Amino acid sequence: MISLAAGDWEAEVRPQAGGSMAALRYRGVDVLSPMPEGTLDPLQAACFPLVPYCNRIASGRFEWAGEEVQLPPNFLPERHSLHGLSWQRPWSVESQVETKCVLVDDYDGKGAWPWAYRAQQRIRLGPRGCAITLVLINRSDGPMPAGLGLHPYFRRGSEASIRFASDHVLLVSSETLPTGVTALPSHFGEFAGGDLLPTETVDHCFAYWQGAAEISDDLGTIRLTADGAPHLHLYAPADGSALCLEPVSHTPDALNQAPDEMIVLPPGCAAAMTLWISAS
Repeated sequence: MISLAAGDWEAEVRPQAGGSMAALRYRGVDVLSPMPEGTLDPLQAACFPLVPYCNRIASGRFEWAGEEVQLPPNFLPERHSLHGLSWQRPWSVESQVETKCVLVDDYDGKGAWPWAYRAQQRIRLGPRGCAITLVLINRSDGPMPAGLGLHPYFRRGSEASIRFASDHVLLVSSETLPTGVTALPSHFGEFAGGDLLPTETVDHCFAYWQGAAEISDDLGTIRLTADGAPHLHLYAPADGSALCLEPVSHTPDALNQAPDEMIVLPPGCAAAMTLWISAS
């Protein structure tokens, strides 16, 4: 466990649990949903990285540069591949001081994902909150399709409302894959002006958001902004157990349905994104 602190902010990081953050607090109040003690399951973390791709790849299969890639299912009983590779790999600590740390994951390209890469995660606390920068470097000999994102679990207080603007929302099938049909961004609520979460489950990608969002509840207001992530995936189950606003570089199953959204990294080149979280 790594503990970070700066002013009113404190964070905990568990590198071995997929490079996950375990907690983020402002003035002693949880901003992210804290990871239970004793678990290494990233799906119970406060936040984990999505790299080298985001969300689902249908059946774990796609073609790139004329070659077929087949990834194993990694979220059983689903048949799809989910959230990339690095969230299920232990990360190492490259550096650490009181207010910040740098984690890395070096993947050698010998698994089902045929491109070697280095993922680096820089977590920093300061007077205005927390910044997380995710960097992906292609260490293979050929161009690599790349995607990256972050999966924060925000606290879900009573009467939680969210505010953000986007271009449209992608509707999905029963397997949570895009159907090719889109809807107005107000399909689930008037989020552009701030609205309560709906009573139904939302697990959808809002395309081309404006890069800023707010969550308001009985404990205060959480603000997030992101750079390098043109889409926002909202996960808010009907049972009220979670609230995720995930800034991502591409939409679900983009390797099959929207390959132009993928970043193409030449050998030795990098892509990056940053998420800033503040609270009041």
